[in-house]
Amino acid sequence: MDVLVLYYRGEPLREFPLNGRPLEVGRALACDIVVHDDLVADRQLVVRRRGAEVVAYDVSDGPSRSPRRVGPDCALALGRHHALGRAQSVATRAKVRTPHTDMVALPTSPGGAVYLALDDGSGRRLRLGEHPVHIGSDPEANDFALTDPTVSARHFRLDPDGQGFVLRDLDSSNGTWVEGMLVRAVRLEAGARIRAGRTNMRIHRERSVGSGALVVASPVMKRVMAEARDYASVSWPALIVGPSGSGKEGVARTLHDAGARSAGPFVALNAGGVPRQLIESELFGHEQGAFTGADSVRAGLFEEARGGTLFLDEIAELPLDLQSRLLRVLENFEVRKVGADRARTIDVRIVSATHRDLRSMVTEGTFREDLYYRLARLMITVPGLSERPEDVPLLAAHFLDEIVPEVGTRHLSDEAIVRLLAHPWPGNARELRNVVTAAAIAVPGEVIQRGDVEIALARLAVPGTELSGAAGLAAVVERHGGNLAAAARSLGIPRSTLRGRLTA
Repeated sequence: MDVLVLYYRGEPLREFPLNGRPLEVGRALACDIVVHDDLVADRQLVVRRRGAEVVAYDVSDGPSRSPRRVGPDCALALGRHHALGRAQSVATRAKVRTPHTDMVALPTSPGGAVYLALDDGSGRRLRLGEHPVHIGSDPEANDFALTDPTVSARHFRLDPDGQGFVLRDLDSSNGTWVEGMLVRAVRLEAGARIRAGRTNMRIHRERSVGSGALVVASPVMKRVMAEARDYASVSWPALIVGPSGSGKEGVARTLHDAGARSAGPFVALNAGGVPRQLIESELFGHEQGAFTGADSVRAGLFEEARGGTLFLDEIAELPLDLQSRLLRVLENFEVRKVGADRARTIDVRIVSATHRDLRSMVTEGTFREDLYYRLARLMITVPGLSERPEDVPLLAAHFLDEIVPEVGTRHLSDEAIVRLLAHPWPGNARELRNVVTAAAIAVPGEVIQRGDVEIALARLAVPGTELSGAAGLAAVVERHGGNLAAAARSLGIPRSTLRGRLTA
């Protein structure tokens, strides 16, 4: 049996089986391999298999560094007198010790890039790879820094094990919770919900079909994705334009994931969704006491995105004075926190997006011309869903796959797909997701029929669109055998309102 051997003054002290999951080495009693030496950190190494090799990551301070190989000919020194090596178990050695960490197995799921994502709608996430990653409130000591004051400086760590990830709580003040249970160490995979302090996170697997991070089948979107992958090779600013809900953020993620910054964070901000008085602090951070309510130092999104990508959605909504500050950042790549007396150098790629015509805004004087040319060094145009009908069936199936854990398996009938293809989709992919998921929740069985799609379209229609009119509503009534009361209940409107719209 292949084992790790802990040596003391050159003599084998104890063996530990390499059973497929990562082992934590350090002075803390919670470690799998405890080394009693005051020169060894409480949590010093994470050791795991990587193919045919066994490698060790130093996790003692700051984000983990490049791994070192562990083998019979390359034992790692630990403290004054200890070392860690790899060997075949020998019966005459000290008894093989099974690491004591209590583990709880969670289901695994196949294929795709895996991320740790915040559940706050901000879009912040970190791609998980082969290296251990630290999560906590100290921006200098973690791969993924949280601004929650109830999160410890180094709260927990995720160690990859080839099949999933092992979460280890790092003696945090408030503990780490997985699926509502307080845990010390747990193996988990895609879909697992994590809470540290007041912050909720999830292990998210991004499944892709066809091309890149988006579900695409149409020739026009395949060209867009190919363009994004070409642009991913450089760190220049990129501007993505297209209608709302068309998939601009997915293109931005492809620019990030296909490039050299894929191991870094992808941080997103909707410039139109943050109050004017908070945008500056969100982007650049603030010092304690910089303004009323600034009770502590806060890292801005530029700092949080270091080594990765900052995605600024709805960039056209950025006020003119902040446009000036953003321009200065793009010119010298330095950021000054609100209330700070000096700037800090940053290493970020800026990707922005908008559904508006920035060139017209430049002409009108509502958007800075110099900033426009800085942001649009590379430009990608994403067409609306009505221009790429080939994507509709694939996207619909993808959205249904996403909700299988909540509602079970659902499929679209051929007639339902035909109805989806006939719709103009003014809300693009976002509207399509709402329609198919609403239909999936409402049907009692696995198959979504055309009438189910009609009902969902009518219930979610914006007033003034085709399905708010008599024709769309009549289709819903027909689906219910002419029963106005039943049709009105399915639409969530009074029977009298339905009758009035049918006769209008």
